[in-house]
Amino acid sequence: MVTIKGRSFIRWGIQWLQVVVIIFGLAASYFMTIQSLKVELAEKAERVMVETLDKKLTNFEVLLKEGVVSKDQFHRFSQEVDRRLSRIEYFLIDKPGEKIGKR
Repeated sequence: MVTIKGRSFIRWGIQWLQVVVIIFGLAASYFMTIQSLKVELAEKAERVMVETLDKKLTNFEVLLKEGVVSKDQFHRFSQEVDRRLSRIEYFLIDKPGEKIGKR
């Protein structure tokens, strides 16, 4: 065996390999954590948006049942909802997100 200042070359190589494996393990766990947070935030944002639209539609249905809303107001509201849903759809088409495995 070749020795470098009392240590064998093989032992030195194994120790460096262990350090490299630990660094790669830490990097992998870091990036998996970041990716998981991105997915969770996207799901939460989508859920909040759907809940908000659902509340608005429910409130509007109540107004329609009570006969408080005119046809013009209904037409403007339906155009606004359609425009928002189209923006969401185009955003999801343009930025489909990261491809990850199913849960």
